[in-house]
Amino acid sequence: MVARGKRRGDEGLNLPDENRQQAHERGGRGVGVLIKILLGMAIILVIALLGFLVLSSTSAFTITSIDTEDTEHLDAENIAKLAAVAEGTTLLNIDENEITENLKRNPWVGSVSYVREFPDRLKIIVTERTIDCVVKMSTGSVCWCLGNDQVWIEPINLTVLDGQSADDAALALSQRMGALLITNVPTSMSPSAGSSATDESLKAVRYYRDEFSEDFAAQIVCYSAASAESISCTLRSGIEISLGAPNNIELKETVIKEILEQHPNQVTYINVRVPSQPSYRKLGIDSVTEGTGVSVDTTSAPDPSTQPVPSEEEQPKEEDTSRMVLGEDGAYHTYEEYYGVSYEEYYGLSEGEDLSGTYDESYGYDDSGAYYDESYGSGYDEYGY
Repeated sequence: MVARGKRRGDEGLNLPDENRQQAHERGGRGVGVLIKILLGMAIILVIALLGFLVLSSTSAFTITSIDTEDTEHLDAENIAKLAAVAEGTTLLNIDENEITENLKRNPWVGSVSYVREFPDRLKIIVTERTIDCVVKMSTGSVCWCLGNDQVWIEPINLTVLDGQSADDAALALSQRMGALLITNVPTSMSPSAGSSATDESLKAVRYYRDEFSEDFAAQIVCYSAASAESISCTLRSGIEISLGAPNNIELKETVIKEILEQHPNQVTYINVRVPSQPSYRKLGIDSVTEGTGVSVDTTSAPDPSTQPVPSEEEQPKEEDTSRMVLGEDGAYHTYEEYYGVSYEEYYGLSEGEDLSGTYDESYGYDDSGAYYDESYGSGYDEYGY
């Protein structure tokens, strides 16, 4: 039999009893050290927490200065005033949620962040909401600004120039603001500053905007939103498109683009309510050019200089459309024809009563700031503007 020498490491497999005891003692000491370290850290954390609680209940780090910067619609002084930080508040016990809620009493305030600068300075950073849409109300000459987070911001009285329609004025306003215009909204829509827009017709417009491709959406300057099922839009070129309910949106866009490509500079109206059966109107000449998004009448008319002048009795009377509805076909209809009820029944009016001025009387859009007094319990100046 050949004798074999011990391999290196064999000794570790047959440790004497005293070596095993030493190893066990070393392991026990290691665990003990770890427990002591963890216990020490826990004690430090408890002490730190107790110290924080004590400091929070004392005058240490009391806020003596609030720093903020002007925004487009709010100056630093008004921001500090709206924040309403209670006297004696410290950098350690400040309630950020309460201050943010105070600031958001002004609907222009979108988000708020805070920076603590020890020992006594608080910096408040306000980010304003961005105007996403201008929504023209169906009564009166009032538009509402709708934020990018679908929160109503504030109303604006339209200035309508001579020879200009309210819709034209609203479109000009929205374009100056870099926002989208929404018109023909239901009369039941009643915005309130700082509240979320929950109307189904506006949700339908949002669906279309979210689903349309970026390049096509950029061509749209105005949506008409009479109801969630009766959505239409107008392109920069002035072409009107009847979209209907927000379904099959991708297919509808494809059909629209195909029609525009097949009939360049000729189409004036497209209907894709049922995308499998689209319809459109076009001109016999290439006269559809880049425009403002406002439709114009392209029907040719005879030279008036060659026509006989009618007598006063023969003069055509301008049709009174104040009690009529402008349909998607571009023609005016009576309320009975369009809604199946009379004008008075539709608005809940007495016989012969008219809506003229009721919007301003109801909401107080005047220089006196009545709207703000009634809605917020404070005048226009006190509201923080």
